[in-house]
Amino acid sequence: MAKYQIDNQPEPLNFEIEDDPVARTIQNCKNLLMTKMGEVPYDRYRGFDYSLHHLPIDKMRSALLPELDRVMAWEPDAEVVSASTSTNAAGETIITVILEINL
Repeated sequence: MAKYQIDNQPEPLNFEIEDDPVARTIQNCKNLLMTKMGEVPYDRYRGFDYSLHHLPIDKMRSALLPELDRVMAWEPDAEVVSASTSTNAAGETIITVILEINL
């Protein structure tokens, strides 16, 4: 199975992904990663728990994989293989996720 990388950096949605189920699944996963927990009405547990950003980096790294597994449960065709965090020049936390797509 192929592996793909996503991150939590904003980018425009591609509304013309009709014929490529893999690209659509990857975009769905990125949308789940970019959604904050509590943002979706009537489904307050959907989305990433942004309180992890306030943890020390070592504690965030240990809590990251279980949180990503929970978030990606809404996309049954994707499985989180690994994840890492880093900080950019602006001091923002960058989350990089490696996914395995099973279609």
